[in-house]
Amino acid sequence: MRIESISNERVKAVRKLHRGRERRRSGRILVEGPKLVEAAVAAELIPETVYASERSDVVARCEAAGAEVIDVTDGVVRALSTTVEPQSPVAVIVKPPNRELEGRDTIVAVDLADPGNLGTLIRTAAALGWQVAIIGGVDPWSPKALRASAGTQFSQPAIAVSDIGDLVAADLSPWATVVAGGGTLDDLALPGPLAVLIGSEAHGLDSSVARACRGSLTIPMAANTESLNAAVAGAIVMHALGGRRGYGKFLS
Repeated sequence: MRIESISNERVKAVRKLHRGRERRRSGRILVEGPKLVEAAVAAELIPETVYASERSDVVARCEAAGAEVIDVTDGVVRALSTTVEPQSPVAVIVKPPNRELEGRDTIVAVDLADPGNLGTLIRTAAALGWQVAIIGGVDPWSPKALRASAGTQFSQPAIAVSDIGDLVAADLSPWATVVAGGGTLDDLALPGPLAVLIGSEAHGLDSSVARACRGSLTIPMAANTESLNAAVAGAIVMHALGGRRGYGKFLS
C-alpha cells in the first residue's frame, strides 16, 4: 500500500493527533522521526502504524515487531508531521497507561504551559535520577514534549496525579518552590523522599497549593532578576538536592 495524497482519509485521521483532545479521545500518540521512533521501540512501545517515505533499519524493526508499515511520499510525511523539517518515519502508537508513583524523590510540574519546558524537565529528571509527576498543564505525550524529552518520556514517563494528596499518599513530602521567602536548598532536611513542586512559567505556584505543602524553597538569584525558566529551576533543585542524596555520581 502506498499513499500519495494528503487528502487520504488515513492521513486526515493521523493529523488529528496533532491535537491533545484527539490524543485523549483515541488513546493514541504521534511519534515523529527515526530517533523518537527508535526510542519508543527500545521502550517496547511498538507502533500500530508506521508511515515511511523511505525504508530504514528502524522501519524494518517496527515491521518485524508487527507494526503496519505504509509507504508514503515526502509530501505526506510533511503533512503528518508537526515539525518545520520533518523526517520519515512518522508512527502512531497506543499511549501506555499512567504509572503509579514510586516512593522516591520526585519533581512535580504544576500547570506548565510550555511542552518544551515539560519535555526538558522530564529529560533532566531522568539524567539526575528523579521521578516526574504532573498536575494539570500540557500533555507530556504531545509531539513537542516528546521531542524535548529526547524520547525519555517513553522509558521514564511523567506520572499524572490529581493533587498534593496523591503525593502524600505515596509517602512523598511536598515542598513548594517560590520566587522569594522560602528556605534554602542547603538547609532542607532530607529524611525521606521529596516531592518538589515547580509552578507555571507565568505565575508560579498558586498560593493555595504552596500553603498545602510542608514548606517552601527559594533558589537564590542575583538582584533585579525576576524569575527562572521552569525547566531550569527544576534542574537546579534536582541537582542540588540530588547531590546531597549521592545522585551526583551520575555526573562524574
